[in-house]
Amino acid sequence: MAENQSNANKPKKLPLMGLRVFDSHIHPGWEKKGIENRPGYLRLWLAREGVTSATQAALRAALGDPNPFKPITKPEEIPEFSVESWIALMDEAGVEKALLMGMDTISDPPHNWRWHCPVEYIKEEFLDKYPDRFVAVAGINVKASHEEKMASMEKSKQLGFKGVKIHTPTAGYPNDRERCYDVYEKCLELNMHVEIHTGVEEIPGTRAKYQDPVYIDDVAVDFPDLKILQLHCGNMNNPRIAIWNCIRHKNVYTDITVPHPLLMHFKYYNNVEHIKMLEAVVPDKVFFGSDAPLIYSIYKTAVEYVKMLPISMDFRKKLLWDNAYNFYCGEWRSEKTK
Repeated sequence: MAENQSNANKPKKLPLMGLRVFDSHIHPGWEKKGIENRPGYLRLWLAREGVTSATQAALRAALGDPNPFKPITKPEEIPEFSVESWIALMDEAGVEKALLMGMDTISDPPHNWRWHCPVEYIKEEFLDKYPDRFVAVAGINVKASHEEKMASMEKSKQLGFKGVKIHTPTAGYPNDRERCYDVYEKCLELNMHVEIHTGVEEIPGTRAKYQDPVYIDDVAVDFPDLKILQLHCGNMNNPRIAIWNCIRHKNVYTDITVPHPLLMHFKYYNNVEHIKMLEAVVPDKVFFGSDAPLIYSIYKTAVEYVKMLPISMDFRKKLLWDNAYNFYCGEWRSEKTK
């Protein structure tokens, strides 16, 4: 382990076009070790539930599973997958740093599907072992009591987490004053930001109505000093409003997750024209993110595809490194809140 750590922290050779890469959107928790202690993650490994079978099979095949379509029913059947698998993947693709997405959510009745990656797990397995490679946000269950939410945020701050994430497809509307506004107020108090899902989702019990980025407009109006990151930029949902949010509100940013080389050719995905519009209107507020491990099997291809997009070199650098690094690691993090 010490050798792996040492190797991971050594400076990497600059990859294609000499561009540094910060992946602002990966999901820990899928790792085989202790997965039974992370609600929802074993279910994501099942071939016919959670993600699609094709996505699932591609991930398993990339990890060396000789029979990736055979249903997984227990943890022992999961391919070998660990934090070291992430490091190897990042190294191969030339990704220097990544943002880990914590999860803590539950879907509406009747599904009541729980999805939880504890902050303690992320801290011990990722942040402590590879501090130069990872930063993280904590999932926040907005359906919990006020006391539980505040305690969770205090703990996350103490453990070094940069912000919190609301998974709207399971959590509900992000402009819900009763469930969410105390979270936003606490973010301002703790000098943390909030990340809000605005893409599409397919896991059990998710509801598309909660995901529209139009509801982020309310949050940005009511909390103009709160830094808000839209996840997926309204992908396959309402990308025009997602872009408008970034134009209208100085405190709203976005990622372009998932940069799938095939899907980015289609009109209603984050296609090339979509990316070029972001370059034209908000070039300093857009981050590259992968949504791995969902695209684990084409991770390097996706990274290199983004590098080859018909955009300026200045914006390419901002998209792949500068914007995310400034957002997650910039000096504003140490500034005192008003």
